[in-house]
Amino acid sequence: MATCPKCHTVNEEGLTRCRACNAIMPVKIGSKAEVRYERVRRQADLVGIRCPSCGTPNPYTLFRCQKCGSPLERPQAGRGLAKVWVGLGIGVIVLAVVLAIVMRAM
Repeated sequence: MATCPKCHTVNEEGLTRCRACNAIMPVKIGSKAEVRYERVRRQADLVGIRCPSCGTPNPYTLFRCQKCGSPLERPQAGRGLAKVWVGLGIGVIVLAVVLAIVMRAM
């Protein structure tokens, strides 16, 4: 069992992140999880947000860059799919209204 250095939660051995607070767990040298830990540590997208001005990786909890102080932009969710669903919903409603009018006329 491994203890999280941040929140002191007991986790299973070999995890790269704490199950409670998602902090990066320390890994024993030579363990199977060492490769996974290095992969997670090197990927800035998993660890935090890159500063658009200087490129420094920052934790997700910050609103300003630790190095240069410029505001960090949060990644926006894809809006294109939402527009498709709204259009599809409006189309279904229009079709239902047209069918109701046609059925009443008969």
